[in-house]
Amino acid sequence: MKRTLLVFAAALTAAAQPVSIGVKGGVPITDAFDTARGNQAAYATNTHRYLVGPTVQFNLPLRFSVEVDALYRRLGFDYNQFGGAGSPTFTSTRANSWEFPVLGKWAILPGPVRPFVDFGANFRHVSGVDQIRSTATAVNVNVSSVPEFHKDFDIGATFGAGIEFKAGWLRVTPEFRYTRWGTENFRDPIADLLQTNKNQGDFMLGLTF
Repeated sequence: MKRTLLVFAAALTAAAQPVSIGVKGGVPITDAFDTARGNQAAYATNTHRYLVGPTVQFNLPLRFSVEVDALYRRLGFDYNQFGGAGSPTFTSTRANSWEFPVLGKWAILPGPVRPFVDFGANFRHVSGVDQIRSTATAVNVNVSSVPEFHKDFDIGATFGAGIEFKAGWLRVTPEFRYTRWGTENFRDPIADLLQTNKNQGDFMLGLTF
């Protein structure tokens, strides 16, 4: 009996690749910001429709694994004040967003085609916030303090589901992910016409080996 268990454990160790590394890319399903139009001003989202970054997966027994990603996306929004004091005014804001999801992952079925689910925490850091303002008297003026920038760090809960296709050493992983963020990194300080969308959906495609 003991010899059988040792042989079984050795077979699992030989068959399992302990660490998989690669890259993930994707497109957002939802907008990064909730925007609205008021009587004298309006916001509009201007976020690039991509996210990309490296991924590492630690493979465990019983079809479990732990995945850690570092995903970059470029955020942006525009503001147009067309009425009231100081109008007309147009500002364009851009920022870098890095997300670091740490996910537990379980493959529902064995074999070369594996449906899976994952869940865990997502950590977001926003940096490089830059705003350019244009008015009737000044054009393309860099703003030192962005009034809509609320905080640079946020934590959310992430859930996902997808399918892993194995072809030799390559793993192709399409996946849908949903993240619920705890707070807003950006919000309109005056009229509530802009805020970070706390509900985030993404379609991801991973290539690992």
